[in-house]
Amino acid sequence: MYRPLTQSIVLRLPPPISTNALWRSVRGRNIKSERYREWEVKADIMVIEQKVGRIEGPYGLTIKLPRKCRVDIDNTAKCINDTAQRNGLVENDSKCMRLLIERGVEDETVCFFISTKE
Repeated sequence: MYRPLTQSIVLRLPPPISTNALWRSVRGRNIKSERYREWEVKADIMVIEQKVGRIEGPYGLTIKLPRKCRVDIDNTAKCINDTAQRNGLVENDSKCMRLLIERGVEDETVCFFISTKE
């Protein structure tokens, strides 16, 4: 899917699941949990529907979680950054140079990706 280059992205996603719930060990191998696979499908559909652009190079990410989201706040960035990379919004989630996570929105998670490329 073609995504135009942009300096910022505002993205709404389902409330993220905890990093602790992303993987399961099955017969000595780590695989994505069913809950994570279901979350990925919902998130990918929401990304496609929002028709956002892409950021090239380093970026900052602000995540605003729903007030009622009961997950530990520091365990939410992994699935969001992975979704951004999987959908071509960012080149690589290792280029995230700044991260801010806070609670305060009503229903869906709101993510702000800002290019930090000079």
